[in-house]
Amino acid sequence: MTFDIRQLDGLDYDEVEPLLEDYIIDVINEFLETEIGNTHATQYPEGGFWIGTFIEMAYNYGEFTLPKMTKGDVQIVMENIIPRKLTLLDPSEAEDAIPELVAFWTFLKQEYKLRSAGAIAKYLTSIQDKFAGWMFDPARGGIAKNFMMQGMQAGYDMTNQSDVEVFQAEYNQRIQADPQNNSLIPTEPTVPMTAPPPDVQQFLDLMGVELPEVGEQVNPAELLNKIMDAADQMADLLDATDPTSNKRSGNMLRSLRTDLMSASLDEDLSLSEQDITLLKTLTINENHSGTILKDFQTLLDFIGPAGRAVSGKRQQFSIKDLAELNQQLSTPIDIDLKRPAQKSYPPIHGLYLLLRATGIVKTEAQGKKQYLVLNPPVYDLWQQLNPTERYCTLLEAWLIRGHGEMLGEERRGHLTEGNRCIQSWYKIVEKKKHTFNQKRSAQDSFNYYPGIHNLALMEMFGLLNITTGKPEAGKGWRIKSIEALPLGTPIINLVKNAYLENDMSWPSEVDPSVPYDELQDTFQPYFPEWQKTLVLPSSEFRTDRHIFKVSLGKIWRRIAVSGEATLADLSAYILSSVEFDSDHLDSFTYTNEMGRKVEVLHPYADGGFFSAEESLHTDEVKIGSLPLSEGSVMEYLFDFGDCWRFQVQLEKIEPAPNPTQSKPTKKKAKRKKATVGEILEVHGESPEQYPAHEDEW
Repeated sequence: MTFDIRQLDGLDYDEVEPLLEDYIIDVINEFLETEIGNTHATQYPEGGFWIGTFIEMAYNYGEFTLPKMTKGDVQIVMENIIPRKLTLLDPSEAEDAIPELVAFWTFLKQEYKLRSAGAIAKYLTSIQDKFAGWMFDPARGGIAKNFMMQGMQAGYDMTNQSDVEVFQAEYNQRIQADPQNNSLIPTEPTVPMTAPPPDVQQFLDLMGVELPEVGEQVNPAELLNKIMDAADQMADLLDATDPTSNKRSGNMLRSLRTDLMSASLDEDLSLSEQDITLLKTLTINENHSGTILKDFQTLLDFIGPAGRAVSGKRQQFSIKDLAELNQQLSTPIDIDLKRPAQKSYPPIHGLYLLLRATGIVKTEAQGKKQYLVLNPPVYDLWQQLNPTERYCTLLEAWLIRGHGEMLGEERRGHLTEGNRCIQSWYKIVEKKKHTFNQKRSAQDSFNYYPGIHNLALMEMFGLLNITTGKPEAGKGWRIKSIEALPLGTPIINLVKNAYLENDMSWPSEVDPSVPYDELQDTFQPYFPEWQKTLVLPSSEFRTDRHIFKVSLGKIWRRIAVSGEATLADLSAYILSSVEFDSDHLDSFTYTNEMGRKVEVLHPYADGGFFSAEESLHTDEVKIGSLPLSEGSVMEYLFDFGDCWRFQVQLEKIEPAPNPTQSKPTKKKAKRKKATVGEILEVHGESPEQYPAHEDEW
């Protein structure tokens, strides 16, 4: 066998993530080339789905690899992970699952001599009559899956966006009316957290509820109580919002934010004479007004001229670098985790947010690794700022431009970190001091809102004081108490006033390159030393030829386009390469220099959460203006109904080829207009754009 079955063993998640799809495809192909695979394919010609699903979920939710998998691991996958994560529309869809997996593990035993393969195949055979029932067992489904199942049982088409939204509204009203009698909650005291459907997640984002990590054990009743507490704060929003509406304008976004923050913005935001005196006499340097300037400079020095290698998926610091950096900060924290991630160090996680929001760093590929490096033009400007200008710039980066997407939190919706901090400040100051008991779980109410990394930033900015304790065994940072400092409320009130004065909307939401002066008008009367602002230089336009690898499942195309071409031109080449009619809307999504997702829409598409005037359109955005480096990936979505999702990876940028110079002849008096691109390679047969169904006529 030429396939390396053990290639994923010993790698961390970020190393496995870019390899997993090809690994699954290759191992399925190996399986199909054997006699066992051939025999199975004869009976089940459309096989492969369950093998791929099994491998993917086993790794993503258990980090189990095939060679090291035991019978017990497979039981977890089959009896827990797959029933909770995967939703089927009918029990018949599970009929081929066990035969396919039994054949696959028999193949692994025969060809690769895996130690547990025989026992696993025997176990899988024993659950043939049980598995379909598990897939539709509410007790195994978790909150997200039960939501989908109840929707289907109520007669809604849960594969249809509008039906999901209508059922979501019905569900929201039901749990508000009687939260204790909610059949979505499994009967177990704790269950592993599963990812909710996108629309449920969007609703939770708007309420400001950050869910636990997928796989983490949670008490459903406690989680629902948190959701209901947040729902009580936004009852007016629920009454005013029509979830079936397709209107998504900038006014709606501002309305949502205003409603969500109404409790805090209805307070008296005026500053007392004592507050004004405090602000105007405040000394800002590395030794006063918190440790933010000192710690941020420590982080910049840590990255240094050479940069730091970061993970491929979230582009965050390695375990080794985290431990070293933590010790260099003003107040190192104590954790007891064997494999901590960046978010396990909330102060570092918060500082990383500021790094991305300011644009002082950027990511670039060096060989096969991603590096976080200083962005020279921005860093040079940063060094020219005085301490007050640096403090205010970082404050704006945090509370105006900071977003969970910069931290790899794709589920954070449209709320900024500022929305979360401002809305939760009233909760912090409602008590003189919040003291938590010996168990770390007591601080969980702040995990979701505003987030522990935001509490760490509040301390670094001098807004509150945190007293820490020794962590529990196997646990992260434990906070014993938090207490607001005198500077906190005046600073937060100034930011609140700026929000109101700007109608909850900031130019940087549409154009992140605007100068860092969005808080300046409000703050400058109290901080007159804030004169210069940080400006992000525009990306250099590249006219060069861009080579993209465009993938759709197993098939892929290589396409070259000029930097002068638009995204609309690129979409035309993509559709032509798979022989699709261009009779539907489309969009491109990429990540900008600050780590935010940017969506570029078809000219006729709805403008998302921004108004049509603020939206980016594919016929206006040129390839050469995209903030992409070699290795960067965009998503191309074609047909918002059938949702064909293409992965578009920039492989390289090369000089445009010089056209052959030739003298015009009588037969060729006019030079033919140059094309902006070409399809270089075609691999795999194009799918049917409109596959026929048996019930069609």
